[in-house]
Amino acid sequence: MKAARSACILAGFFLLGTMLGFSQAAPDPWLILAGGEKGAINANTTRKDLVRMYGAANIVEEDVNLGEGDIESATILFPKDAKRSIQILWKDPDKKTAPDSLTIRGCASRWKTAHNISLGMSLKQLEDLNGKPFHLSGLGWEYAGTVLSWADGTLAPDLSGAQGHVILRLTCSGNPVTREEGSAVAPDGDFSSQNPIMQKINPTVGEIKWVF
Repeated sequence: MKAARSACILAGFFLLGTMLGFSQAAPDPWLILAGGEKGAINANTTRKDLVRMYGAANIVEEDVNLGEGDIESATILFPKDAKRSIQILWKDPDKKTAPDSLTIRGCASRWKTAHNISLGMSLKQLEDLNGKPFHLSGLGWEYAGTVLSWADGTLAPDLSGAQGHVILRLTCSGNPVTREEGSAVAPDGDFSSQNPIMQKINPTVGEIKWVF
């Protein structure tokens, strides 16, 4: 009886260890790293890989405006699902191999970068993750709310580097402010996230771009 009970206990521990090992090994399918070294979509992904992983019905080609009149063909994954949609530009546009950049826009997404940063994360939440204030551009122009520097904070190593970097833009509206306050942080420039008006608005991430 004791032998049988011991065998059951050992089997239970073995099963638990196997489950824990599997959960630790299972990659996050929505995580994209700055360097593109691994993940479901990485620096070596091709359009054929996307078809194999997500199905041809979930992929379309569209001409996208890159700004300043530049138009380029992009691959859009999950074009009809805002929370899963992602835009891919290729280093080889003809063969559609090796992503040059990946972009998500909106106020919510399943895609994320290191530290579980995704669309909808607020300025104050980013400050907490960074462990200190950071710098961003003004909120009233084409490249509004772009993070200019993490000021050597905790996020700097994982979001910028020689192999690639992540651009965050805090473009989703936060708390209301007066017209005068909004105008004070509207121009292009370098603002601290600790700026009192930035703190009051507390804008959220509306665009994330990975550049490999």
